[in-house]
Amino acid sequence: MHHFLKEPAFILVLVFMANAIKADAAVPRREVSDEQIVAQGQLVAAGTYVEIYQHGTTVDPSFLKVMEDAYEQVQKVTGLNLDIATLGPKVCVYVSDAIAISHVWKGYQHQRDPKGIIFLNPRVYLGAMNAKNSTYIHELTHLFTWRFSSHTLREGFADYVALTILPGTSVGPNPAGESPGQIPAEVRQLLGTTRPAPDWASTDPVRRSAYYFASYQFVRFLVGAKGIDTFLKLYAAEKPEADVKSLYGMDREDAVKAALAVRF
Repeated sequence: MHHFLKEPAFILVLVFMANAIKADAAVPRREVSDEQIVAQGQLVAAGTYVEIYQHGTTVDPSFLKVMEDAYEQVQKVTGLNLDIATLGPKVCVYVSDAIAISHVWKGYQHQRDPKGIIFLNPRVYLGAMNAKNSTYIHELTHLFTWRFSSHTLREGFADYVALTILPGTSVGPNPAGESPGQIPAEVRQLLGTTRPAPDWASTDPVRRSAYYFASYQFVRFLVGAKGIDTFLKLYAAEKPEADVKSLYGMDREDAVKAALAVRF
């Protein structure tokens, strides 16, 4: 061992470093609000559909092309146009090291105050740059489909579009090629309903993973069964639990069973 520090001092340094690592892992990086990020963000590049901003990190201007291409691909896959009258003429994307979980403006409460703003953490940004993470497409899809009654249809469709455009990538809480296995009953009971997202969908990593994966599986089944136009009718329905019967000829529970291919 080198003796640049006396032994007691060296031990104190090690303890400090260990505590710092533990603190970094345990404390969510949400010390800065979304409003502050928007106020403090620095414009990196602006295009036809998108503006890119950086906050506390450095973003390559070429990320603009990635986002603009995604914008056009989401339009193509969904057949939808961005609600510019409500969300504004351009999508503003903020990449910030203060963001733990990537999200749209106001997160799960976006439709109460809809704005064309996306927040990405550096991990998702880097994954977008090397085409290994499609979370940025997931978030962009939320803007194209900001009006919703069913939160699970909202999240499942965002994953569906992202994985249609970039198959085999990581998206949201689920790494590429992995599945959470058995879907808990409390998740299955929410699929295709108008019940709000439970608190654990944000706080419990295991149930959050299952929630997003099952939502995706459910939407993929529905789109595969009747196509995207029929699915979007269900997505736009005020009471999708009832409309799934008229649109798909089966009760919600039967559709969930078929989608997840499990007995319960």
